[in-house]
Amino acid sequence: MDQRLSLPQFVFLMIWLVLGTGILTMPFAIGQFVVRDAWISACLFPLGASAIIGVVALFTRTFRGATLIEGVQAAFGPYVGGAVTLWILIVMWTTSSIMLREISLFINNTVMPRTPNFIITLLLILPAAYAVYQGLEVIGRLAEVITPVGIAITVTLYLLAMQHADFSRLQPVLADGWEPVLRGAVVPWGFAAELVFSLLLANSLERGPLLRGLWFASAFISLAGVVAETTITSILGASRTFTNFPILEVVRTIRIGGFVERLDPLYVMGVITTMFLKLSLFHYGLCTALRQWLRLKTSRPVVWPAAAVVWAGSILLVRDAAKFQDLVLFGLWGYLLFTAFVIPSAAVAVYRLRRHLLRRRDPSTSAKKKRRN
Repeated sequence: MDQRLSLPQFVFLMIWLVLGTGILTMPFAIGQFVVRDAWISACLFPLGASAIIGVVALFTRTFRGATLIEGVQAAFGPYVGGAVTLWILIVMWTTSSIMLREISLFINNTVMPRTPNFIITLLLILPAAYAVYQGLEVIGRLAEVITPVGIAITVTLYLLAMQHADFSRLQPVLADGWEPVLRGAVVPWGFAAELVFSLLLANSLERGPLLRGLWFASAFISLAGVVAETTITSILGASRTFTNFPILEVVRTIRIGGFVERLDPLYVMGVITTMFLKLSLFHYGLCTALRQWLRLKTSRPVVWPAAAVVWAGSILLVRDAAKFQDLVLFGLWGYLLFTAFVIPSAAVAVYRLRRHLLRRRDPSTSAKKKRRN
């Protein structure tokens, strides 16, 4: 199932890898720490994204053409590498389960309040697993079709909502200092850490396009975050702290004349579509990691069992909306940052150290160096 992606497809997938759920969660999370200066927290997103891209660049330069799992196993060996891979699988499973429950909570709060969560999550994971079963190119083509339409709809809704904007709500700048701004930037950095899972697609793209695609995606995400935070604060003000979905409330303020109202269903449909893209891509990464950990020839035997485990995790790990908020604000970002920074960096350091020691012990290598000198 190692299929090829074009650069635009990869960029679109990386955008929704972060914004698929981040478009809902990041404004809520930032609003719990800072209000007037929320746009500054969004401006700090490139710091976390640049650090992650630096780790990805170092990893791809050390393990040329290898995925995250292959590089970890090459660095740590079959036993320690297998244990580290198991940690990555657990983090991916946890993230996928929380993501699936987040989508169901959003659907419950907007369009299907009486439908049980386990039914909504089942109806979401089945088509995502089917898309993964068909291959990465299917997900890439879907992102290529959906992204321009989604961006056009989002920009239009933002422009229509700007009639209610009051930019005085953004002042005074940094009146409370940098501490709340930095605290508000931590969760977006956790979302930026998800870019490290692009290493699971290393077989589908060359190293150069992969890094360029990550830079393009992070630049777009940063711009979208600044625009979103500025729009939300200028329209909702301090009331943004008390809503779970600030952008949805912004869309609900749109009134055109006396008859065009309630454009939020259009926004809800777009968000569910982009969330589906992220869920499918994450599930593909999980199945790819499982295939390489179990040394299978193809990922297809694990697609449906992995979907069942993610579905069960969405029910067991997140009981309600309060539990989900606690996980997002105080738990999940820490696991993601550790997995994104520490594990790939340690793999690179161990692999290079082992190669250096082997070269020093190899007499033929020393003889060749002496002859050259």
